[in-house]
Parts: sequence; C-alpha cells; structure tokens
Amino acid sequence: MEHNQFRAWLKLQGIEHEEKWLEQFDSACKEDGQAIVNIALLYKVHGQYDEMYDLLNKAVEQQNREAMYELGNCYFEQLGEKGSEHQAFLLYQSAAQLGHPDAMNNLADMYLNGEGTAVDEQRALSWFKKAAQLGVAEAMFTLGMMYEQGLGTECDESQAFAYYSCSAELQDVEAMYRIGMICFSGELGQQQDQEKAVEWFLKASEQFHVDATFNIGYCYEHGCGVTRNNDKAIHYYKKASLLGDMEATKKIVNYYELTDPAEVTKWREKLIVLNNDINE
Repeated sequence: MEHNQFRAWLKLQGIEHEEKWLEQFDSACKEDGQAIVNIALLYKVHGQYDEMYDLLNKAVEQQNREAMYELGNCYFEQLGEKGSEHQAFLLYQSAAQLGHPDAMNNLADMYLNGEGTAVDEQRALSWFKKAAQLGVAEAMFTLGMMYEQGLGTECDESQAFAYYSCSAELQDVEAMYRIGMICFSGELGQQQDQEKAVEWFLKASEQFHVDATFNIGYCYEHGCGVTRNNDKAIHYYKKASLLGDMEATKKIVNYYELTDPAEVTKWREKLIVLNNDINE
C-alpha cells in the first residue's frame, strides 16, 4: 500500500489523527521497527489481518521483540485462522529471550498450562520470576498462586502473600480480590481483618470484578468490616447482578419480595435471563 492509498484507507475507516498515522506509515516504509508494529496493530484493530501479518512478520525478521510478542498474540488467538499455539510459544520464547516482559509472562503461562509445549512448572516459575522482576503484575499474581499451591516449588505462605501484595499494589484486579479474601478469612498466616478486606474488595469492584462486588454487598448485609446497611448491600448486589452474577440477583429478588412487588417482577425477569445465558 502506498502513501496515498493508506491516506484513503484512513479516511474510509474514519480513523482520527490522520497526520500522525501518515507519519507512522512513512516511518514504517523506511524500516522503522516500532512504526511497522504500530501500523500492524492499527490494521489488527480494523480487521485487516493479512496486512497485519505481513508487517509483523517483516518486523520479526528484523529481530524486533515487540513484533515477536504481538505476532505471538495473534497466533495464540488464531486471528484470521492463522497460526497455532506452538508458533505462539516459539515467538514468545524468542521475545522473552530478548527481554520482553509480557512475553516472559505469556511464555511462563504456556509452560504452566501446557499450551503449545509440555507442562513444565519449574520453567514456568523461572519465567514468571523474570517477568515479575521487570514489573509485570500478572506474573506476580501467578507466583502468589504457585507458592500458595506448591506448583513448581514448595508451598510458602509468606512468599505467596508477598507476591499477591506486590501484584495488588500494582492494581492487578485478581490480586486485589485475592488479598481481600485473605484478609476476610485470615488465610496464609495473616490476621483476619474484615475492614481491610472491604477496602480491597472496593478497589477490585472499581475494576468491575464481579465476585468482589458481590462480597461488598454481603459485607454490608451481614455487617462484616462495615456497619450493616441494607440499602448499600442492595446497591452492590445490583452492581454484581449487572455484571452477570446470579446469586446477587437472587439476593435482590428475596429482598424485594418483602418490600416492593413491582421491583420483584423486574429482577425475576433478570434472573431468568441470567439462567438462560448459563444454560446456552
């Protein structure tokens, strides 16, 4: 595609910041590796998979680690029905060896889950640690899980809690929820602290974590770490229901059966919809 053809394509797609993208396109034509990746990802967003693959493969030939990582993602997702998990594994491996943090995390995931390669928990642990050292919050969360469950290493509650905490501080939503559960129940050798649990559930709920949102409703309903408040309990149960939680919806139905017949009908209908979605 030439400069004017790319300009016409941008207009056809209604893409903003046309001049910025034209500059990126011209840089890509001059073999700028990052610009090549940027244009490839623009094609990805707009479903132009053949053009995307052509550009990413071109950048991979230049040993561009970002291109290796992104092409690995595309093969893993099998966009355009191309690629395989094993090809994704090889690309993540190459990018990880060149120091790409997210590729290290994805490579570790594949070792842990046996995707595109044989299960190897110890190699998974090693790569998760490398990714964690480079600040990947998801890797820290998984390390917490591995130390908690003894995957690829001995069980170590102290290490597990430390990794979960680091991940949560970096705003990983699953880690925030897990820390909330640890505080709520007093797990991993930690003292029970339901007030702190609610704080972490609230942080996870802000990122639309459905179980954390349900738990806040439960805490307000039963006075766990907060003062009992039925209105706030229902508020959070409604939020959880809108995120697809059936148990929260049942809680709302039970509440309105005693207080508001009109609301009961609406939430029973919601419960039917959720039940149908689960059974489809």
